[in-house]
Amino acid sequence: MSLTHSKSRSHRILEAIILSYAEEGNPIGSEFLWEQYRFDVSPATIRNVMAELEIQGLITHPHTSAGRVPTDLGYRYYVDVLMEPLRLNPDEELKVEGLSRTRSDDPLYLLEQAAETLSELTQDAAVVLVPHVAQGTFLHVKLLPISERQMVAVLVTGEGLVKHANFSAEEPLKKEEMEKLESFLNQELSGMPLDKVFDHLKEVRAQSADPDTKRIDQALQLLQQGPFIQEAATLILEGTSNILRAPEFRDMERTRRLLLALENQEDLVQILLRDLGADDVKLHIGLENKPSSLQDCTIAAAPYRSRMGIAGAIGVLGPTRMNYPRVTSLVARIAQAVTRALQERE
Repeated sequence: MSLTHSKSRSHRILEAIILSYAEEGNPIGSEFLWEQYRFDVSPATIRNVMAELEIQGLITHPHTSAGRVPTDLGYRYYVDVLMEPLRLNPDEELKVEGLSRTRSDDPLYLLEQAAETLSELTQDAAVVLVPHVAQGTFLHVKLLPISERQMVAVLVTGEGLVKHANFSAEEPLKKEEMEKLESFLNQELSGMPLDKVFDHLKEVRAQSADPDTKRIDQALQLLQQGPFIQEAATLILEGTSNILRAPEFRDMERTRRLLLALENQEDLVQILLRDLGADDVKLHIGLENKPSSLQDCTIAAAPYRSRMGIAGAIGVLGPTRMNYPRVTSLVARIAQAVTRALQERE
């Protein structure tokens, strides 16, 4: 581990505590810092600086140890003021570049691969926010008959997302009627934002000079129960066992809170949704997370985007004791790789 010597002594000691604690997992003492970093001052001077950092609320000490650990405020100060970008090693770069070259007709495959890679490289849990279908544009729909009243509607968006759902017609539909309904939808809705298609068809029906509006009514019925139904954004979670292995979660109460957060994903989704407009990695550290179930964790996430504007987010969920330079660099690079892969396939 190396520190930038242009920083003040207190800054270098705070940085050393944060980086050492991330690696060691134990409270950090002055003798350890002096031996590991060869500061040009005595351990006694280091202890004095540590006492000042504790008064400022940047570090604290557990009751059973003379060593110090960073506080959430200390982590926040570090990432906002002191942290410098970290270059990935060649193996990490190779894995990230492999993601950007991923070619698949299903974007979900790319996102799952990205989550796997991020979890493997950070040894934390990876989270990917998948946009809901209604954010996209209509490309085409295929109706696959099961019976005269039952069919599967397969929707493909302009951004490559695929969704299917069962559809039950109010009256029996012959094969030719089903084909005409499919053709009507594809002609009428092509290129339209999915959150506008229902209102558009209602307007078409209201303005239609043809008294027979049966096909439009069938289309409206399909929009109300088929794959067009707006859904909340969902999460891909990968490597949750990694975070559960962290020493912090040997405490049963912390583990209970974390499992609650993983089971009820809405809190995570809301945090990630708030950062979709960000230009870089956003960090939510410890008590900054309003849901109490996530206050033992840090969430580091960055947005990804397709050319059509579909946005999601990819990031890491881990204990507050993490290697922030490495994690933020990996999250940023993998978000960039996902964006590049999505845009090159469009």
